[in-house]
Amino acid sequence: MKKIIVFSFFIFWSALSFAQNTEDEQVEKGFKKENVFVGSGINLGFFNGFILGLNPEIGYSFNKFIDVGVATNFSYITQNDQFAPASYRQLVLGAGPFVRVWPVNMIFLGGQFEYNNISYSEKNNGSVTYKENRSAPSILVGGGYGNRLVGRSQFYTSIMVDVLKDVNSPYVDQFNRLLPVFRTTFTFYLQPKNQRR
Repeated sequence: MKKIIVFSFFIFWSALSFAQNTEDEQVEKGFKKENVFVGSGINLGFFNGFILGLNPEIGYSFNKFIDVGVATNFSYITQNDQFAPASYRQLVLGAGPFVRVWPVNMIFLGGQFEYNNISYSEKNNGSVTYKENRSAPSILVGGGYGNRLVGRSQFYTSIMVDVLKDVNSPYVDQFNRLLPVFRTTFTFYLQPKNQRR
C-alpha cells in the first residue's frame, strides 16, 4: 500500500515538473485567462447497485501537455448485498486537486487526490437499521480519451480506480474490491475580453 501511495505522488510531482520544464516560453507571458477552464463531469456506474454523481471542476492548462486544477465530488451510491436482503447507501461530498497529462492530443493519464465526507446508511428488509457519518481519502488514477485544444471546449471520458483503497472509500465495495469510476466530462475555456462576442 505504501508503495502505491509513494508511486502516485511520484507521478504527480513528475507531471508538475514536466509542466514547468515545457513551459519556459509561457513563463515570460505570465498567467493567461484563456488557459483557465471550468466544467463538470457526470459519474455513472452500474454494478450490484449504481453510482450517480456530478463532478464540477476548475483548472488551468500550463501548456499543450499538462492540466491541473481542483475537482469536487457529489455522488449518490447504492449497493445491494449479494447474500442478504440488505442494501447500502452513501451520499458523498468531497474535493481535491487533479493533474492530467496529455502525451498525445486525444489520450490522457491522470491522477486526483480526493477527500470525501460520506453519509452512510444500511437498510434491511426495507427499514433503515444503521446510519453513520464517515470520511475517507482516495487517490484516483487512470486514463481517458477525448478532444483537447487549449482555448476551446473539451470533452473526454475516463476510467479511474482508487489505489488507496481506504476501508471507507466510496470506490470500493463491502469486500474491499475496487469499483471502477467512469466519468464523462465537458469543460470550456474562459475567453479574454477582446475575444468575447
